[in-house]
Amino acid sequence: MTAHIYDSTLDLVKERLKQIDKIKEKFSGFPEVQKKLQSARDALIESEEEIMTYYDLTSIEKYNKS
Repeated sequence: MTAHIYDSTLDLVKERLKQIDKIKEKFSGFPEVQKKLQSARDALIESEEEIMTYYDLTSIEKYNKS
């Protein structure tokens, strides 16, 4: 099974995605486990996107105040 590629901005997220991909490979024969791990992976990516959007918005707000 090929690992999913996601160009993460945050190193912590990159590391967690790699860990999830390794676990997915180990449990490749278990569809229920795969489904749960994919959900965790998707949630992690979504959380990072929300964090980065918030960060971008606060950066713009700080810039506009100066």
